[in-house]
This record gives sequence, C-alpha cells and structure tokens, in this order.
Amino acid sequence: MPFLKAKPWVIFSLLILVPVVGIIVVVLIAKASDIRGLIPLVSAIIWLPVLVTYFGWLWSAGSNLIRNPQSKRLFKTIFLSSLICAFLLVPAIKVIANDSMMVALDIISVLNFLGLLYCINLIRKGLIEWETELGLFASSKVADFITIWILPIGIWFVQPRIQLVLKALGSSTTRYGVSQ
Repeated sequence: MPFLKAKPWVIFSLLILVPVVGIIVVVLIAKASDIRGLIPLVSAIIWLPVLVTYFGWLWSAGSNLIRNPQSKRLFKTIFLSSLICAFLLVPAIKVIANDSMMVALDIISVLNFLGLLYCINLIRKGLIEWETELGLFASSKVADFITIWILPIGIWFVQPRIQLVLKALGSSTTRYGVSQ
C-alpha cells in the first residue's frame, strides 16, 4: 500500500520527471561521448520506474479498494495475466512469429488492453463504493475512469481521494471491508 499513501507529486515524479530527465541526461552523455548503443539501452532501463510505479499503483489500488471477494480475485487474475502476456508472451511471440502469427499477436494485445481497462473500471467502482459508503464526495464515473487510466495527470485528483478513504477507514477495516 505504499503507492496509495504516497503524495501525488512523488507518483507524478516517478511517472514523468524521472524518465524525462533521465532521457535528457542519457542523450547529452551519448552525444558528448559518441557512444551509439547507449541511448536505446539506457532509455529502456529508465522506463522501468514508470512501469513499476504505474502497475504497482494499479495493483495497490485494486487490492485495497475492491471490496467484493470475487471481483478482487477477478482483478488479480486479469491483472497478472495481462502483465504476463504483455511482458513475456507478446515479446516472445514477436521474436518467433512469422506473418501468419501477427493476427494472433494483435488479438492478444487487444485482449491485454481490454483486461487493463476492465481492471481500471474495477478500481474506479471500488473507489466510488467506498466514497459513497463513507459519505465522501464521489465524482463522475467517466472522469474517475479517465483519471485512473491517464494516471500521470489523474494522480493529482485520484490520490487525495484515495487517501481520504484510507484515512476515513482508519483502523475499522477488516480483510474485505468495513467491520460492522
């Protein structure tokens, strides 16, 4: 849950500032030292904090905001399978694929994207359920979905609301929700 307790500017910095500043530094060093392969290699490494932050934030939000045990299990299954497909299966298929397998690759990519959108929708639904139950302000469903999907911008709006929910819950939570 450290992602959910972090300040919005910390998450924003990990998602935007670290890669932008890192790429600028790498390009300047590569131009000054005339090393050809440095930019693609280090640029890929610089984007790792972005991936870890974004997917870690989604995992933390989904694990802590979704109340229904079946929805939580579905979230975890879809989320993990999407990550495995996106970062292991799709690159492996790209390496060994011939032209006839490209359609299968496109289908897998679309399914990964739809799975990610479904996970974002479950997080949005969980946040709204908690806000409604706790009597906190709940915004538009579409706005919540878009701000979670485009997290570098939406973090400024979503993170404070999640922190309010967590603060309102305090120590009165059980494993799957507010204790009665």
